[in-house]
Amino acid sequence: MSLDFLFGLLDPERYPREHARQAGLVRTARLLERLGQPQRGLRVVLVAGTKGKGSTAAMLAAVAQAAGRRVGLYVKPHLVDYRERIRVDGALIAPEALDRAVAQVRPHVEAAAADPEGVPTYFEVSVALALHHFREAAVDLAVLEVGIGGRLDATNVTDPLLGVITPISRDHVDRLGPDLGGIAREKAGIARPGRPLVVAPQSPEATAVVSAVAAQTGAVLVPVASRARWEPAAMTPAGQAFTLRTEGLQGRDYGRLWVPLVGRHQLVNAATAVVAAEVLAADGRALPADAVRRGLERLEWPGRVEVVRRRPDVVVDVAHNPASMGALRDALLELWPARRVVLVVGMVDGHDADATVELIAPLASVAVATEPRHVRPIPARDLAALVRRHVRQVEVQPDRAAAVARGVALTGPDDLLVVTGSFYLVGEARRWLTRPEAAPLPVAAT
Repeated sequence: MSLDFLFGLLDPERYPREHARQAGLVRTARLLERLGQPQRGLRVVLVAGTKGKGSTAAMLAAVAQAAGRRVGLYVKPHLVDYRERIRVDGALIAPEALDRAVAQVRPHVEAAAADPEGVPTYFEVSVALALHHFREAAVDLAVLEVGIGGRLDATNVTDPLLGVITPISRDHVDRLGPDLGGIAREKAGIARPGRPLVVAPQSPEATAVVSAVAAQTGAVLVPVASRARWEPAAMTPAGQAFTLRTEGLQGRDYGRLWVPLVGRHQLVNAATAVVAAEVLAADGRALPADAVRRGLERLEWPGRVEVVRRRPDVVVDVAHNPASMGALRDALLELWPARRVVLVVGMVDGHDADATVELIAPLASVAVATEPRHVRPIPARDLAALVRRHVRQVEVQPDRAAAVARGVALTGPDDLLVVTGSFYLVGEARRWLTRPEAAPLPVAAT
């Protein structure tokens, strides 16, 4: 019943509302007020950006937990289970706890039908549920992944003690606009006067805009590039080793570390998370070097260049925009440089599908285009037309399970199958591929 209510909020005919993005902050603030302001008293970190914000948030939460804090983590979207969005000390919110939270929130959501801005959205209610649960769980720290943008995102109704910005690139141009500077300005909207703003390495244009917003806001800019030095050591399909040294009051040489994530971009995320953890440690809470080591190596963050089957190797990855797809491409070329690649791809409307496909499709010998389970999927036939610009053999299979099964069938024992393009597709595919009883799939080429 709880999930029926939450997913029902995605129906615009059932819940008409003011479409202006600004109204989202009003709706969220009003809902939190009706709930008794659960965000007040929470020590919040907001993590914004285009690429790596979920991974960085998860790493920061894991390190803080290893250092002895009780940590709430809110991320979006989920892969399989809605409860993945709301966690405390790594544990998903229990089904009964989610039911209780929804039961408390639902009357206030429905009461908003009389408000000029209408009922809060699925995403705005999800933020409220997370904050409510974190207050009930008495967390020491709440790490929130920002949704689209930052300035007008529902998470920005909080008063973060720390902001983090991961690499910024063009995405969600239908809502944020095509200009990188404008997108960076939206992301930097999480800055607060007198509070640190940890910023991962950026393009010159994004750096200039974020720095200007920080100066105008009075935020304390903490550039990761000037606070940390990291070098790759070794990478396997299971993860990678690297060295990390930081500078400043909390700085230290961490030596050789391990993170169970693939791709050089994850080292940027790890360095950003560690610098953020060091900034948080300035409040007097110790950050032992071993907490950084244990937090990173124990991280569980599926769907990121994840090998879910061997022989043939099957990789699933949630890349859905040019920046994340470029990172996936680079990881595939480094780890599987000479493999024949079979690609199963499905995307959601609203991203730059042409530029995203252009980065991954040329690696494939054969591709299967499908449609994620979403209210706005790109039709498989339309996506296939983009893929055919780069791949000679392209099949169209709108049914997701059938598309993944076809991809497996086309993959020989020495080939590589890659399933990507959308959180929603990858979440289902990962479940089918790791749990054969969920959707029987062939094991090898037929």
